[in-house]
Amino acid sequence: MRFSIIIPTHNESQDIGTTLRALCALDHDDFDVLVVDDSSDNTPQIVRANEDERVHYLRQTRGKGRSAARNQGILAATGEIVVILNADVRLPSNFLRDLECHYRSGADYVLVESRVSNTEALFPRYIQAQHEFHYGPDTHVNMNWTEGFSCRRVAAVTVGMFPENSFVPLVAGEDGWFGERLEAYGCNRVFDRNIVVSHVMPSSVSDFFGQRIGRGHGTAQVGVQREGISVGRLAIRVLKHMIYVCASNIVILPIGLWAWRYAMRSPRGYADWLPFVWAVALESCANHVGMWKGFWEAFRLNHNVSQGTYK
Repeated sequence: MRFSIIIPTHNESQDIGTTLRALCALDHDDFDVLVVDDSSDNTPQIVRANEDERVHYLRQTRGKGRSAARNQGILAATGEIVVILNADVRLPSNFLRDLECHYRSGADYVLVESRVSNTEALFPRYIQAQHEFHYGPDTHVNMNWTEGFSCRRVAAVTVGMFPENSFVPLVAGEDGWFGERLEAYGCNRVFDRNIVVSHVMPSSVSDFFGQRIGRGHGTAQVGVQREGISVGRLAIRVLKHMIYVCASNIVILPIGLWAWRYAMRSPRGYADWLPFVWAVALESCANHVGMWKGFWEAFRLNHNVSQGTYK
């Protein structure tokens, strides 16, 4: 069974070299790696410097954004199974062999467990604890996307691949949307938590805040592009969220409760409660900034399209 591993990259020079070395060490006979790149840093040089003939560099020529890059990789793939990775994900050496067992048994797409690797830092430790609280083995969330996601290439093409938008590319939420397309089509899903991939998360305040802004931005975009809500309804939604964030930061109690719940999933336990209070407050503010960003984006787009001035 042949696998194609697809990695969209945009200025990933800090991570892509380590990720490619881990991929070249995979214990499997038949796979290739497609890096679909839209970088302005030295990511292309790092990828091209890799001497493994299974690693291929593709300049992104299809649209803009991560969805378009993934779709370009899917269409270029020669593998029966495509693995969709972010540039900071590290696969264990037996990853493809473990996946192959599920696909030979009839799976159409496979979800796996993920763990943050740099949990010595506060924000990565917070994100891992948050993941375990909301998506851990004792939860019952209907998940359709994880790090280390894979699916049959024919299934991806059949459901229309990742959602793209000719006006504004999604910055977050496109992966879960794609997984739900597979579920709605009736594809056979397998979730194997015994397969564990690791990934690196932002450790500085600025990087963490920026990433969480992206999550809020993507939430607003999905509301417009998937749910079809109007700009007016989006404004009401953002205002409600602003009231909640302000009230939570003033009263403190909701933030403290969430921080306590997450701290109980941290290896440091209650010692992480106060640090996590800071992380929850920072995340809620960043999400709100992102939602406002998404609102203004939708407002400008709606105005420009109505005036016929969109470029």
